[in-house]
Amino acid sequence: MIEIPNIYDEFKKLVSQIPEGMITTYGDIALALGDVIASRAVGEMLSENDDPINIPCHRVVKTDGSIGGFTHPNGVKEKLKRLEAEGIKVSNGKIDNFEKIRFRDFRTDFPLSKFRDSLKIIKNDEELINKLDFSEINIIDVSYINRIGIGAAYDYVDGKIEFKIKPIKSPYIPNYLFLREGEIILYLIRNDKINIIDGNGMIHRDKRGLATVAGYLKNSVTIGVAKKLLTGDLTGRTIYIEGEPVGLISNKSYISIGFGLGFPQLVYFEKFLRSKITYDPITKIPDIFSRRYRDAILSN
Repeated sequence: MIEIPNIYDEFKKLVSQIPEGMITTYGDIALALGDVIASRAVGEMLSENDDPINIPCHRVVKTDGSIGGFTHPNGVKEKLKRLEAEGIKVSNGKIDNFEKIRFRDFRTDFPLSKFRDSLKIIKNDEELINKLDFSEINIIDVSYINRIGIGAAYDYVDGKIEFKIKPIKSPYIPNYLFLREGEIILYLIRNDKINIIDGNGMIHRDKRGLATVAGYLKNSVTIGVAKKLLTGDLTGRTIYIEGEPVGLISNKSYISIGFGLGFPQLVYFEKFLRSKITYDPITKIPDIFSRRYRDAILSN
């Protein structure tokens, strides 16, 4: 079973465990979350901390022992003050006795690793697309304001736009976009259409990106569209992961198998798609509408 952890909540649980008089690092918290790749996201969550009493973010420093930044009107001076009040000495911007007071004994079930392992059950069903008309296209994108996601789905045939507004459970973490956008995407996917999603499908470290996971959970045909190629080997227009063709360069975008189709169908569909949709990226229309909704309604 695939469970979607709330990374914000998991982060708070971890930081709240750091004892008074001890410190930990961004990387230590990322590892306790289950993947060191989350280190930058840890910094982002620390900067957004609205409960510094119960979530003592001043006890988190850089891996080299330097104290790092601090989101407070007095900035780093306040961080130094709080550390020194707990008996932690700082010399020349670095923690004294760094390793001696470094806390790593977190109680955790490593939610990122657990989520990643749960995705191993995903197996692509290449036959789903054979049940659909290629002109039945649903294009999905998500924008944000603070910790609110605004999803928009554009029906290519009738031109209708559908929205889904929902709090998100995770900051952006490379390779874990599903944790940030997944619940919104799942709501907007349509089983009777080919769903084009802003985000990677099989162009992914584990070949299980946002579009792949969402397609599997909804048993729907999905195709991922990304603006950058973050992984994979490129030969001509074809993108390979571990020697398997999974995606294509399409104008300035990178499209990939999500779920419910194989590479030959992706090639055929991309040719059809480009004969119908000339703007780039393909997700431009839902992107515009999700931003308009955000700016006109949620920003006020």
